[in-house]
Amino acid sequence: MRGDTMNLKQLEYFSVLAETEHYRRAAELLYITEPSLNRAIRDMEKEMGVRLFEKKGRNIFLTKYGKMFYPYVTKSLEELNRGLQVMKAYTRPDKGTINLGFVYTMGYTMVPDMITSFHGMEGNKDIEFNFTQGTTRELIKSLKDEQTDMIFCSSVADEPEIMFYPIAEERLVVVVPENHVLAKRASVSLKEIEPYPFIHFHAGSGMHTTVETLLERADAHPHVVCHIEEDNAMAGFVAAGYGLAIMPDFYLLKHYAVERIPIADKTDRRYLYMAVHKQHPMLPVVERFRNFVLVQGQRETI
Repeated sequence: MRGDTMNLKQLEYFSVLAETEHYRRAAELLYITEPSLNRAIRDMEKEMGVRLFEKKGRNIFLTKYGKMFYPYVTKSLEELNRGLQVMKAYTRPDKGTINLGFVYTMGYTMVPDMITSFHGMEGNKDIEFNFTQGTTRELIKSLKDEQTDMIFCSSVADEPEIMFYPIAEERLVVVVPENHVLAKRASVSLKEIEPYPFIHFHAGSGMHTTVETLLERADAHPHVVCHIEEDNAMAGFVAAGYGLAIMPDFYLLKHYAVERIPIADKTDRRYLYMAVHKQHPMLPVVERFRNFVLVQGQRETI
């Protein structure tokens, strides 16, 4: 047998037999006869010049060569199946799966409400979602690696491959521990927070630049005691008395032992964005959801 004659069915037979380690069960799963399966495996072994399976009692096991070959086969079959699914998806804008990533604070009300509203529209009930949560930096990487089709996150500079669409906004507040001297204030200027330990967003976070701009505008220079990427972790550190912070007034803040104080200075709101990769092809089902978000969710205030 020539070296270019191994076919897809043989690879599938090998994979199922390696998983079941039993000729009869594998043949039943493949809807072929046991002799046909046996012959296909022997042809593969002859072509490759090595034994892929060995028999021990009534069962069979992969040889060391079979074990070496197995991950290549499974990866090839998985990639082929993914390609078939992608091709099918291009013909069905009303059916398929969307891989959606979003920052943690959007998982409490915004994204669930958005998906419920989307599924309630005619023609969308058969569209499924896989969800991923993370920081903006993690989500942008997942978008570049094609692990997600679309993400909801903060905007990040110097990302020319990514298109950001503003879809929602959050009010910024000063967050302090419940027993803090500023806790009962109706509002506070950013200059007034200078004497207190300050918890800042990590430089890689989309919020870091926003907060820095506000502090510079107010000529406020608080002492930064730590940097944090994620909103919930920041709220936890504030509640523990580690310092105060400027952060979005997101849904779960009311459940922490903190006080949220309006900022007296003129402040910008924190915008949240829908982001897609400019170069990656967009499936019709993803384009359908993108258009829904732009029409229904643009500039919603959280």
